[in-house]
Amino acid sequence: MRDHKKFFILTASIGSGHTQAARAIEETIKMMHPQDSARVLDFLSRDSLSLDHLIKETYLKMIDIFPLMYNQLYQNSQNRYLGNGVQSLLSWGFRRRMKRMVHVLKPEALVFTHPFPACAANLLKKEGEISTPLLGVITDFDIHQLWIYKHLDGYCVPTKELAEQLAGHGVPRDIIHTTGIPVRRAFYEEKSAQTSRIPGTVLIMGGGLGLGCMTDTLRRLDALDEVSQFIVITGQNITAYEEVAAFRKNLRHPVELHSYTNKVARLMAQSDLLVTKPGALTCTEALTMNLPMVLVNALPGQERANAIHLQEQHCACWVNRSELVESVSGILRNPQKRDAMAKACGDGPMHSSEEIVKILYGMIHSAQGSAE
Repeated sequence: MRDHKKFFILTASIGSGHTQAARAIEETIKMMHPQDSARVLDFLSRDSLSLDHLIKETYLKMIDIFPLMYNQLYQNSQNRYLGNGVQSLLSWGFRRRMKRMVHVLKPEALVFTHPFPACAANLLKKEGEISTPLLGVITDFDIHQLWIYKHLDGYCVPTKELAEQLAGHGVPRDIIHTTGIPVRRAFYEEKSAQTSRIPGTVLIMGGGLGLGCMTDTLRRLDALDEVSQFIVITGQNITAYEEVAAFRKNLRHPVELHSYTNKVARLMAQSDLLVTKPGALTCTEALTMNLPMVLVNALPGQERANAIHLQEQHCACWVNRSELVESVSGILRNPQKRDAMAKACGDGPMHSSEEIVKILYGMIHSAQGSAE
């Protein structure tokens, strides 16, 4: 057995949530086991001629231009037989790269925050090509058929309801762990610091793929007297950043503007309300900070499932654009409603990433015991 263990957390550069969850796990491995190494890898190639680049670009274009078509594909692929066909296509498409990666890097275990690399590793394990322990970490409040595999050694899921759903698909209950979605330690530290909230501060986040027209969102909400200031985070959307930078001089209320920032925890702590698209990672960060949410521009598939889950928990309001102003105003002018939504965020599973790392090391010990 090696004294120095190597771990790779494999994700896919489709949105930022999968990657942020992977980085939270990486950070926690390094903190809990400093003698070992952990590294996040984007499994999708950046070669514009590669199959996976084509898959990624098709996925993003379909969401952007043909969301109803994407929703239909998402729903249809939930069907076991069609879903299995998509799994087979992806498995064979990614198989060679995964095999080369495992044989060259020789990891102690692989962790997946996206199903694309998981499907290739599952196929290789089925074929007996690899024996590496495999852990899937689901980062949405929904389980898609693309996450159902027979040869993963463990699953970490956000809720008990999803654990039951996964078991209903035939995954053994003893390898399913309810851990919550991993977020970085900065959020727990900021929550413990009890940073003072600034009344009337509205935080607007677009997620890794953007929130649509942020300037229109600002224009609509700027009419509200209940607002004191805006904090806007555009993420990797450079166009949105430039548009907001040029537009904010037209607004009554000040706008603090950020692109990609590592200060999200502090900015959430200062805010009264979050307006965002319902990416599960951003929403989990808000839950950790007890920050009420107004959810708009839900993409078909996972994000709609996320929005439904959060609205049912009474910690978020899911609205269309025409309802946005009324919803934000109703929360800001009613402190009791805002406080009730904040309380509904709950305490959440504290330090989910630590639980995931404990499960990961437990898998390794079990695998080593079986091999002896």
